[in-house]
Amino acid sequence: GELSLKVSARGKIEARDRFELKAKIPGVITCIMEEGSRVEKGELVASIDDKELLARKYHEETNLVNCKNNLTRLNRGLDIKELEDRVREAEVFFEEAARQFEANKNLFESKVISNDELKRIGANYDKTRLQLEIVRTQLKERINTHLEETESVESSIKAIEKNLVSIEQQILWSKITSPISGIVTQKDIKEGSWVNQGQLLSVVVSSEEFVAKVNLDEVDISKISLGMPASVIPDAFSGRVVSGRIEKIAPSPRLIEKINTFEITIQLKATADIDIRSEMLCDVVIISGLKKDVVKIPQEAVVNIEGKDYAFVIKDDIVSRKELTLGFRNPNEIEVLSGLKQGEWIVLNPPSELKDETRVMIKKDEESGND
Repeated sequence: GELSLKVSARGKIEARDRFELKAKIPGVITCIMEEGSRVEKGELVASIDDKELLARKYHEETNLVNCKNNLTRLNRGLDIKELEDRVREAEVFFEEAARQFEANKNLFESKVISNDELKRIGANYDKTRLQLEIVRTQLKERINTHLEETESVESSIKAIEKNLVSIEQQILWSKITSPISGIVTQKDIKEGSWVNQGQLLSVVVSSEEFVAKVNLDEVDISKISLGMPASVIPDAFSGRVVSGRIEKIAPSPRLIEKINTFEITIQLKATADIDIRSEMLCDVVIISGLKKDVVKIPQEAVVNIEGKDYAFVIKDDIVSRKELTLGFRNPNEIEVLSGLKQGEWIVLNPPSELKDETRVMIKKDEESGND
């Protein structure tokens, strides 16, 4: 006959997309969607009080305007231009005083003017020279101060602009929106509650696409591959089957209860008549292949005695214990490679006290007349 090669396990149905919405900034929750609410992509799910952030933004924007006005004033450099004019004027006075002093020195040597007159002219020369040195020093110091003030204001502008970017980003973060269309399945915070950065607020899952996830023993992993069909039977809908295909096999195992298991993800087909929901438990059966022309028996016909597999065969009302070599199996049937022939009668669920070469009597079903 034919033997379907099946791998079965318990699993759980999950929404294909699941997003945890967490607070990116601390603050007080001003609104939050109720659990079970439907939400569209980009729709507001929760918000954090942003009054303080808006006040800080206004304060920084005012500082920025003041700093930019100050920078404009510095760039005009009116005070430096005034000092430069004074330096040029002092240079003219000094040049004239120097010319007169040199001319009067010759007159003094020719005894045209007195020594007192020369001293008076020399004092005026020293005075204009000193005044020139003073305004030149003032100009140099003002230029240095101007550079320092300009650098300081420019640095302040950069810091304020950086602060504004941070504040504006935090204002955006105060509005928590859904990245997908779906359903709010979890709400951990109430309005008016204080939340810390990174704290979970809500969970949003997709409401249209679902997957089933199951952990398979490593001994079964070689029997399956991507794209294989699978049947998923949710516990909530006993006997109802949702079809699917394997879309992902974990590349590495996880140790669960001392057994290496691989997580398998099965993409489920949309079903209009079954209201699938996230977190439902289910049975998963994966059809890994089909063997034809095999001798097969029910699993309950096999007994293991001291590490060997046997079946009890009935012939002429005598039970004979036959050692078996077994092959592939599924949850219900098992392939017999040697030890039995097609058409032989066997005992199901043999009692532990049943012995080899025991005579038995086969009773007929009184209603159907079957053995």
